[in-house]
Amino acid sequence: MKKSLKILCAALSLTAIMSFSAFAAETRKEYRAEAEPIRTEMKVMEEQMDVLRESNKTIKEHFKNIHLNKKETGELPVDKSVWKEAKTLRGKIKMIREENGDSQVKNLRAEAKAAAENKDFDTAILKLKEAEKEKEKRLEMLKEINSIWKQIDDLLSSGQ
Repeated sequence: MKKSLKILCAALSLTAIMSFSAFAAETRKEYRAEAEPIRTEMKVMEEQMDVLRESNKTIKEHFKNIHLNKKETGELPVDKSVWKEAKTLRGKIKMIREENGDSQVKNLRAEAKAAAENKDFDTAILKLKEAEKEKEKRLEMLKEINSIWKQIDDLLSSGQ
């Protein structure tokens, strides 16, 4: 009885070991198929974010130039009430950034890559989905910040 149990266990172990590589290849293929749309969506979001960042950068430079002019000459090219309101809006941007903290997208993508290399494809997909949600959250934050920068630009343009 013990001998047949040992033979059965050995046969099961051998079967599992031999079928593992074929199973892993199918899983990797499935992982790639499932991960591709997530990566594509993240790339699209990153392109949208780049456009928003560029727009924000331009308006921010205008704001900084007015601030530097005030420091150097002591005079504002805009009305003081307009400048005060623009500074208040700038404070809102800082609060939004502090509330959202640092982005974890890079860390999540690295974790997904490590999980995929270790053939833990379920975890890799979960990490990619978490990264996608984090990227969506960052995009929404950038849209909100962009709308505030546009308000600041409108204020500064109307105050000159």
